[in-house]
This record gives sequence, structure tokens and C-alpha cells, in this order.
Amino acid sequence: MKSIRIPALLLILIVNFSFLGAQDSSPVLTIGDETFQLGEFWHVYNKNRHLAGFEETPQQFADRFINYKLKVVEAKAKGLDTLASFKDEYSKYAGELKSAFLVDSAALKESAREAYSNMQELVNASHLLITLAEGALPQDTLKAYNTIAELRSRALAGEDFNLLAENYSQDPSVMQNRGSLGYFSAFRMIYPFEKAAFATQAGSVSPIIRTDFGYHIIKVHERIPNKGKIRVAHIMKMYEANRPDSELRAKEAIDSIYQVLKGGESFEKLAAKFSDDKNSSDRGGEMYPFTMAEMYPDFALAAFNLESDGEVSEPVKTTYGWHIIKRIELTPVGGFEDELPYITNMLSRHGRVESVSDMKAQNLALDNPAYRYLVNEYYDGLLIFEISDREIWQNVGKDTLALQEYYRDNIREFTPAPLMTGTVCEIFDDRLFRKVLKIVANSEGSYNLVQILKQNARKPEQFKLDEGEFAFVLNAPNPVEVAVLPASSVLKQYKGPLFWQGEVRESEPLPYSESLGQVMSSYQQYKEQEWVEALREKYQPRFNYDLIKRKR
Repeated sequence: MKSIRIPALLLILIVNFSFLGAQDSSPVLTIGDETFQLGEFWHVYNKNRHLAGFEETPQQFADRFINYKLKVVEAKAKGLDTLASFKDEYSKYAGELKSAFLVDSAALKESAREAYSNMQELVNASHLLITLAEGALPQDTLKAYNTIAELRSRALAGEDFNLLAENYSQDPSVMQNRGSLGYFSAFRMIYPFEKAAFATQAGSVSPIIRTDFGYHIIKVHERIPNKGKIRVAHIMKMYEANRPDSELRAKEAIDSIYQVLKGGESFEKLAAKFSDDKNSSDRGGEMYPFTMAEMYPDFALAAFNLESDGEVSEPVKTTYGWHIIKRIELTPVGGFEDELPYITNMLSRHGRVESVSDMKAQNLALDNPAYRYLVNEYYDGLLIFEISDREIWQNVGKDTLALQEYYRDNIREFTPAPLMTGTVCEIFDDRLFRKVLKIVANSEGSYNLVQILKQNARKPEQFKLDEGEFAFVLNAPNPVEVAVLPASSVLKQYKGPLFWQGEVRESEPLPYSESLGQVMSSYQQYKEQEWVEALREKYQPRFNYDLIKRKR
């Protein structure tokens, strides 16, 4: 049995039973003779719900829950839970987890309420740090304290806080941020720091606080309501730092796109064609949901200032480029009970709980559903790791003939981006760019680029045409604003606004030897899906979808 080590801080979720209320023990899933409770389903779903990029509904997540439990049932059927290595690993973890759950429930409840209160706001703050080593001598402690006290007095007297931080703070990041921390909410900072920040009014300087890093003072610039998590789409034109010409071209391009957008063109269509963010352009510019504290401030402020779903911003400048932002959906901070699984998880990770000695450990699994769910989760995880290793992972690399056959059957998956033979045009005039952009955007793919340019350009120097063979570097389907490189060895990359037109043809597939890693990864996913389908056929799982229709 291979050992799985999970960091202790990530394993502990402390939720007292009286805290959660009665858990639903209704059977939601039946596999063979085993049943699984609705409460466990909601535990796993709510734990995943707070992960970045997670957007599944309970109904969609049910499929993953079924697959997860199918593997557990199969592992037990093969006797993997009787292995000595499994028992040793599981017993060790269960003991560690039990110790963590023997906490003072009253203190935990108070901490959770405090954290939830802090989650309602965002603090925009700067700080100044005078470091102090653990176990420092009294004279060193006094020296550090006197230094921070003098700096606080200067800040209270009106000196620029960020300038003081830049000149005196011993935080290594101060040269990049001048002490600025941006916006943050609960759990973004160590607890003494968070507590002091949220106790300080906007425009004020905190008292001196001591943390493991040393002495701090905090200047709170602003406190604003936490609007929760937002989902947006954007169109982005990047520019190079410290290059005014590059920034100007990006600004001209985004302004042109904005004018076309105001004319009624589809945001998603323009994002797909023109956005430089290739991680989102193929989704119409849609980004993963984020909070104010998770995104760089200029972009986040513009996004959260949009007042309704579907509203579109004017061009917004950030450190990385120019953007047009469209609001898709705003999800406010949930109620206390909804946020409780996340809060208790974060409390335990940050060590904000106190142990008690009078709880009977032997009754923990009965009295505390959260402990029961977590210890079962680890139990299941060990079994899934072992059976996946035996059924899939060990075999993938050994079956050379199967890998080669999979490569041949899925050859397009291992084929580089297409090549284009034709014309690439760089445009240097904003008026011409706007005209060509509008024509191309409304052309539905049917246009003659050279003819359009000759008919609309006032001077030959307003554009430059290159003809030949080009390899697509980024997003081949885009008919405009796609980065290309000449297929020859000339190391030239087109920087400015550009269009292309020509014959696109498929590249040759990568040789098997060069794509082996990609082939193995894809084949492993294929075999796992095949295995899960076989398990579904074998066990015929039954899931009660009616029980998860209500929002939890």
C-alpha cells in the first residue's frame, strides 16, 4: 500500500454537531448493499463549492459522487481495506484528526461568528513591519518596539504612511508594493493582523500589534462592503510595460472594439475574435468567478462597480493591458449556515481553536457528523488511491501496444496548430483599423482583406502586407488579432493590430516518441472513464435526485 500524506492543516475541519444542527441521514445513493447518506453528499459538495473555478450544480456533482463511491465499493470488494498497510495508515490519520476535533465548541462558535462578521467587509490597507526573531533577547525586543512606536507617532502626525513603509519597513515585499496590501477580507491575513485591521477605522492607524513576524502597524485606507463573488467576461488588449507606443496601440485597439460593441455587435463574438486573453477568448471572454481580494484592484473595482448583469464597462486600464468588462453574475456572501463549512475549515487551518479535555473521544464519531464525514473521506481516499493505482496507473505505462494504438486512433489530439499560407496585415492608422475591424466583424468570414485595405486606406504607409507561410502561435480560429510567426526561421513576431487571410491547412501530427507524455495522460483518462462505465454496469447505482433539488 502506497502512503498518502496530506498536510495536517488541510485535513482538519472542526464543526461541532450543535453548530451544524441535525444532519439528514436519508439515503441518497445505493450501490449494491451499501447506502450513503444525504448529509455526506452535502458535506462533499459544499467543500468543493468554495474551490476556485467550481461551478457545478448539485445535480451535476452527483455524477462525480457516484463515480467516487463506486471505486470505494469496488476496492472493498477486492479486500483492499483488509491490508495491514491500509489499516496502519488509516489508524494514524484517524488519531490525528480526533485530537483536532476535541475543541472548545463555545470558543469555536465565537470565532466563527467573528470571522463571518469580517467576511461582510473588505479592508484596503497598508502595513509597516519591524521584524523580530522568535526567542529574541529582551533588549532586541525593546529596540524593535521603540522603532515601531516612533514610526507610528510619525504616521499619526501626518507623514505619508506608504513613504514611511518604503523607507523603514522590513517586509521583503515593500520595494514592490510600498507597504500596500490592497483589499482583503477574513482569512487573508494571520489572525492578530486581521483582528487589528478590522478593528481600525478607515483613515486611522492601528495600535502596535505583535505577530510571529515581528511588530506591525496598519493604515486602513478604506472599508467597503464585501459584495461576494462575481463572474464576468472581458475583452483584453495587452501592452508591454514601459512601452508608451505599445500602450497607445492597445488603447487604440480597445477603443475601436468598444465602438463596434456600442454599435450592437455581440460581446462574446468580439471577445472570441479580438481578445488577447487566450484563456478566456474561446469562452466568449468569460473568466472564472473571483472575489475583490482575488483579483488585481483596478480590474476588480471596475467589475464590482457594474450594477447589473449584462452591463458593460468602458475601457479599463490595468497593469497588464486595457479591458472591456461585462458582468455576468454576482453571488453575494451567503448566510451564516451556508458559509459555515468554509468558515470552520479556515478556522482550523489557521489554528483558531482551543482544545478541551472533557469531551469523550469514544463518542466523537456519533456526536460529530463533520468528524465522521472527514474520517470516512480519508478512508475512501486511501482505498481509491490504491485501487486506481492497481487498475489504471500501473498498467498505462506498461501497455506499449495499447498506447500506440490509442495514439493512432486519436491522432488529431496530438497534432500541432495549423499552418496558414496567405497574407498578414499590420495596420498603423486608428481610423483604418476601425473601418477594417467593423467590416471584418460583420463579414461572417467572407471578405477580401487586400481589397478592403486598398479601398479604405488613404495612404500606403497606413498598413503593411506580408505574404507567405505562417504558423499560428495562439488561437488559430481567430480571423483577426492572432499572433503569428513566419514559418521560416526569421524570428519576427507581429506586435501591432493585425489581420490575416489565407488558406489554413492542418499540421503534421507529432511523432509518437515526442508526444508520449501527452498520449499517456490522455490514455489514462480514457481508461479511467472506461473503468467507471464498467463499474456502473456492474453495480447499477441508484441516486435519489429528488433529495438534492432544494438548495443547501
